[in-house]
Amino acid sequence: MEEKTLKLCEEFIENRDVIKKVFRAESIFVYPVAANALSSHGVKADEAKLRECKKLVKKNIGNFSYLRGNVSLPFAANLSLKDDPKAHIEKVKRVYEYAKNLFRRSEYTALLAIMLADLVEDDRIEAVLDRGKEIYDLMKSQHPFLTDEQNSVFAGLLALSRKNNMDLIDDMEKCYDLLKIKFSHKSSIQLVSHVLSLTDGSASEKVNHLIELYDTLKQAGKKYGVYTQLSTLGSVSILDNDTDKLRDTIIEIDDFLSKQKGYGILGIDKKNRLMHATMLTTDLYGTAQEAMATLSTSAIAMAAAQQLAICIIISTALSASSYYDGN
Repeated sequence: MEEKTLKLCEEFIENRDVIKKVFRAESIFVYPVAANALSSHGVKADEAKLRECKKLVKKNIGNFSYLRGNVSLPFAANLSLKDDPKAHIEKVKRVYEYAKNLFRRSEYTALLAIMLADLVEDDRIEAVLDRGKEIYDLMKSQHPFLTDEQNSVFAGLLALSRKNNMDLIDDMEKCYDLLKIKFSHKSSIQLVSHVLSLTDGSASEKVNHLIELYDTLKQAGKKYGVYTQLSTLGSVSILDNDTDKLRDTIIEIDDFLSKQKGYGILGIDKKNRLMHATMLTTDLYGTAQEAMATLSTSAIAMAAAQQLAICIIISTALSASSYYDGN
């Protein structure tokens, strides 16, 4: 394993363990997301600052707000990256207040507010969210029974694209039709189509690259999940890297994670572990934070794709939490 990859993996585990000390009794699926929020920026978790941000969320967010729900841990971890966490909380609250008038109040709307507060300047927030609602309505018109609250997060992030709305929808539909030849879970392939529509190139090229990566992982003995996990593979498949290199990196990271506490019979299962390995691979090769300064289509696509990967993993955590709460 290359030194850069090993460093990212070790910091990810260290960050997860520090976060678990500060935030006890959370879903096991949420800790890795919060850890990645820090390690993807090359930041080591600061226990004192995390505790401070946890208190700030509790003090400044109402008890019944979805910003205090399952997203509160990743929210606090994200705040710990900020020079002025309290000011950033106020920005997230403003984004959420506007977003909940367009979309249903939910964990997903709260998640969208947290993500867009990072990516969009104050004076553009309303325009981006308005466009996101237009994209969501177009998604709903194409797939009325598949499109739900989770898609609103994607719609808001897709509003960052330089493509016009109809081109985005057309690309999504072409990708969706091609993906359903290979995969059967319609909700999952709809989400993958959102990710792939962000980038340039033909639908067939993008879908073929994803399928090639999926198949080469399977041939190497790593069977990738085809439900919520698949969209994260879509996010890494749009990277401008050789398929074999992506496969080898995902496998190396997965092997590393397999030896860590929390991944095993009583922890996170193999398919979600492989999804975390894919998330870390996206961090490793996706230089979106630096490239955003160029405002290029590929840079915007990569930034949104990284956020979409995080969205999927948090969504997995939300689904798991709902299941355990109800059983």
